[in-house]
Amino acid sequence: EFGKKAALAFAAAGAAAAAFAYQSVKNAAADEGAQRKLNETLEKTTSATTAQIAAVGGWIDKTSIAIGVTDDELRPAFSRLARSTNDVNKAQDLLNLALDISSATGKPLEAVANALGKAYDGNTQALGKLGLGIDQSILKSGNFDTIFTKLTGTFGGFAENEAKTTEKSFVRIKIAIDEAQERIGMALLPITEKLTTFILETGVPALNAFVGGLTGDQGLSPAFTDSEKKAFLF
Repeated sequence: EFGKKAALAFAAAGAAAAAFAYQSVKNAAADEGAQRKLNETLEKTTSATTAQIAAVGGWIDKTSIAIGVTDDELRPAFSRLARSTNDVNKAQDLLNLALDISSATGKPLEAVANALGKAYDGNTQALGKLGLGIDQSILKSGNFDTIFTKLTGTFGGFAENEAKTTEKSFVRIKIAIDEAQERIGMALLPITEKLTTFILETGVPALNAFVGGLTGDQGLSPAFTDSEKKAFLF
């Protein structure tokens, strides 16, 4: 009786571990892809060194947990601002401001970052539509330094203060746990890549050949394209 119960318990634990590992790898792969897109954007739009680009990734990870905003939101916002500023440090300053404005107003970070990027480019219309209380004369002047100073004086520190609330603390804990799971997935990725490479390059062609021999259909693709591999895996 004990053996039966133990077997069921171990089977349940094994299934849970397998599900956790699968989700960890899946999350890690998605995170790796998002990080790659950000890196490519910074390489093409700024003069940042490899070390500076790597530092941006670390800064985003720390900011995500400290402020309680996922890196899935931070990376696209940083990319958007980098495309306008062509400078890593300026993009970072604007993202901090965007986080403060988003925290204070409840407006999506993406919308705020896009408006700031457009204002930096000289188009303040989107920023004016956010209703941030900036005098129209300042907006029409197009002087971004003045606009930045005004917004910083009004909204500076909001994101950091909100991060201290109980509600946001729970969000930060969840993000920290998710990040830990992604790191586990990163550790498992090399093993997963070897397995999937074997399946896709050896197992799948062999299976296709076997099916083709049975059915007489020799039109089966011997291998997957990159997009088909992704669809097969995830």
